[in-house]
Amino acid sequence: MDIKKVMQEMHEASSEAEKKQIIDKVKTEFNYLTEEEKKNVRELFLLSLDNKIEESKKALKEIDLKIEMMEISKYVSLAMIAKNYFGKSKNWLYQRLYGYNVNGKPAKFTPEERGKLSLALKDISQMAYETSFKIV
Repeated sequence: MDIKKVMQEMHEASSEAEKKQIIDKVKTEFNYLTEEEKKNVRELFLLSLDNKIEESKKALKEIDLKIEMMEISKYVSLAMIAKNYFGKSKNWLYQRLYGYNVNGKPAKFTPEERGKLSLALKDISQMAYETSFKIV
């Protein structure tokens, strides 16, 4: 039993009836397996679920960053962040924020770029904080 194939079929199923058919098929096939094979299938299934959970966590982290940056962009120029902190264009920054395809793959921040973006936001925050004291 190919767990990845079954999970892909479930993901692509367009109706509850189609999902039920897949589940019924899996149950039937599962009944013909030895106890050792059943154990292996369970382990593979759990491993596959763990992988999907990790993928989902990463996707949610990207979505959270996108939402936060959309909020920040109401007050701070993302073009200036791109230029001043990365030496890049605003398009470069937007490609990474929104996962636009670049050279056939979705663009995303490297860990180093994420760190640099974090430092840029801290730097801007510090400048705003210090400026607030100069006003009064």
